[in-house]
Amino acid sequence: MNDMEKANILHQLKTAFDISPELLETLLKQISNKSIKDNFKRITSGLTIEDNYKHIFSAMPWIKNIGGLHQAQAEKYKKNYQIPDYALLVEDSQKKNFPLLVDVKYVKGDAKSCTIIPKQKHTLRQYATAHRQPLLIAIYWEFIGYWTHTCLSHFGGKKNNKIDWQTAICNDLSHLLSDYTFLINKPFYRKTVFPKPADHSNRNYARHKLYGNFDSIFIGPDIDNLFKEDELFYSMVIDANFNATTVSIEDHENHMCLIEEFSSQPSMIKLSQWLLNLTQFMNIQPSLVVNEMHVLETARKVIVDLIHRLGYSISYNIPPLKNACTDELFELAYKDTTVMRDYRHGKV
Repeated sequence: MNDMEKANILHQLKTAFDISPELLETLLKQISNKSIKDNFKRITSGLTIEDNYKHIFSAMPWIKNIGGLHQAQAEKYKKNYQIPDYALLVEDSQKKNFPLLVDVKYVKGDAKSCTIIPKQKHTLRQYATAHRQPLLIAIYWEFIGYWTHTCLSHFGGKKNNKIDWQTAICNDLSHLLSDYTFLINKPFYRKTVFPKPADHSNRNYARHKLYGNFDSIFIGPDIDNLFKEDELFYSMVIDANFNATTVSIEDHENHMCLIEEFSSQPSMIKLSQWLLNLTQFMNIQPSLVVNEMHVLETARKVIVDLIHRLGYSISYNIPPLKNACTDELFELAYKDTTVMRDYRHGKV
C-alpha cells in the first residue's frame, strides 16, 4: 500500500469516526512521504469533493448505482492504466442501464481552468477503452459552486489536457445523469398564512422572524392559481435558490397573510446546483440521512414536483463540440428520443 492510499484510508476513517487530533497525528506519522503528509488537509479536501459527488449524484433518478473504485492498484499497472473514481449505472430512454466511468476533479478557489496531467489523461483513457466503457470527467468549480461533466476530448491546449469553465459549461453533459437544467422564464408566487398572535414558541421549527410559525402555505404560477402545500420542505427548496419580493402583507383578524413573488427574470437552474444551494441554506452535509431517507433525494423529488406543478420546462444541453465520445453517449442515453434528434440535427 502506497502513501496516497494510506491518506485515502485515513480520510475515510476521519469521516466515519470522531478522531482526536492526537490520534490523527499519530496515524499521519506512518505516512513517510513528506509531501503527502504536509499536504494532507489539501488532499482530503479533494477527497471530500469526491465523497460529495457520490452523495449529490446518488440523488438523481437515472442513477441506478454508483460505486467508488478505490481499489489499491499495484505500481506495475499504473504505467498503462489509472482507475477512475466511480463506476455508474445510468438508466437510458429505453429504461435499461448502461455503464459509465467518472473521474472527479476539483478546481479550487478562484481558478478558472482544469488541467489533467497528460500521463493521467492517457492512462484514464486506456482503462476506459480496455473495459469498453465510456468515461466522463466530472469537475467541481468552486468559484461558482457548479458541477460539469465533459469528455476527455473536450480538453484542449497544446497538450490537449486543459479545459476552462466556459468550455466545460457549454459542453456539459450532466443531463445524461438526469442532472436537468430548468428554464425559469416567468415568476411564481407563494402565499404564507401565519396565525395571530405570532407564535415563536417552537425554536426548532422554521418560522418567520416577525410573524412566527406558519399555519399554511400556497404556491403557484400566479396569485389567483395557488395550490396548498403544507410540507415545509417546498418552501425551503424555494428559499434556497430564489430571492423573494414582497407583493403584499394582509393583516386579518386571526392571521397575517404574506404574498411573495419569485424569479421575475428568466434563469437557467441545474438540479445539482439547486441541491448544493440547499445544503448551504440548511447548513447540512450532502451525506445527511433522516429516517433512513437521503435528504438530497427527498429534496430532488420535491424540486422536480415543484417544477412540474409550476409548468417550467427542462433543457438538455447540446454540446457545440461534438465527437465520437458525445456521439456514443447520446446514443446510449437518448436513442429514439427528441433529444437524440436535436443532437443529430445540430451536428456539423
